[in-house]
Amino acid sequence: MNKESTITQGQLFFLIIKFEIGVDILSLPYQMHLSSKGGGWISVIIGGILIQLIILMCWLLLRRFPSSSIYQILTRITGSWMGKILTVAYIIYYLLMGTSVLVSAYDVINRWMLQKTPRWAILALILFSSIYLVRENLRTIARVLVLISFLIVPMMFLISYGIKQANLLYLLPLTEAGWPHIIIGSKETLLAMFGFEFILVVFPMVEGKSKGKLKSLLLANGVVVLLYGFTILTCTSVFSPQQLDLMPEPVIYLLRSIPLGTMDRVDFIFLPIWLISIFGSISGYYYAASYGLGYLFKKKNHKQAVPFVVFVSCIIACIPQKREDFDLFGTIANNSAYFFLIALPLLLLIVSYIFNKKEEPRI
Repeated sequence: MNKESTITQGQLFFLIIKFEIGVDILSLPYQMHLSSKGGGWISVIIGGILIQLIILMCWLLLRRFPSSSIYQILTRITGSWMGKILTVAYIIYYLLMGTSVLVSAYDVINRWMLQKTPRWAILALILFSSIYLVRENLRTIARVLVLISFLIVPMMFLISYGIKQANLLYLLPLTEAGWPHIIIGSKETLLAMFGFEFILVVFPMVEGKSKGKLKSLLLANGVVVLLYGFTILTCTSVFSPQQLDLMPEPVIYLLRSIPLGTMDRVDFIFLPIWLISIFGSISGYYYAASYGLGYLFKKKNHKQAVPFVVFVSCIIACIPQKREDFDLFGTIANNSAYFFLIALPLLLLIVSYIFNKKEEPRI
């Protein structure tokens, strides 16, 4: 495989962190408060463990076909026609997820920063940048996204400023919502941490042995659990339960309440950094969809498919008009992840073992 088409396990580690920390970091403390009250951080740990199990399941499937992406695996296990149908389904899934992140990002920017800026201008800013990046080879994309992943450091630094206002009594009693609600609340964590599915496409392009790739994935997910847990712990200890009931995006309210030198609105520092980070997530999904189209039409690479993917995503992103439409769009995208990241990979894994389908070792 061409050196420029591969990435290292270290780059994989940073990419997974980048993709798992997305739009939901703004609203996850609110969602956790509704379901788990002061035990929201416990729900995050439970959700993190479930994600580790899902990653392990996907790895068991991928390691049986070490030189194949999910698109090639679908054809090998289910046959030519069914494989093509499922390939199209996965392409639509990646396109839908990328568009969902795009729509959510527009919604946040429109409400908190650029109220009078037309939608087409905000979308164009993100989409033109995405075309420019996603058309590059994987190694170049990974280098850019690794740099972007370091923006998580200033984001967490700004959030950590809220600790000065923390009142740990707001967390008590930890199990106020009851264990059933705390466990059910971990579902929101699962939705927030989706993003590791990038590995289904790039697994054969990661250098090194399968076990090393698994370590990178599990370690990256562990770091994300810690960062999400810290964010939720900070927000739920700064705001009272009554205040959190009225804050769909507690992180932004937290930042607006922090005095930082001469800055009255720290969120104006945070949101541009966050937007660049979101741009990285969108690019990852566009790459996965473009790669699938390139495979489906037997092209040498994914570059020709990128403008088509971005154009379709732009059209879809213009459909939702109201806040309820944005929420509905996100719900559809997130729920589809249960099928494409859990149900279908599990089914493929079982079928591959039953019929002993795996890649023959190279001599």
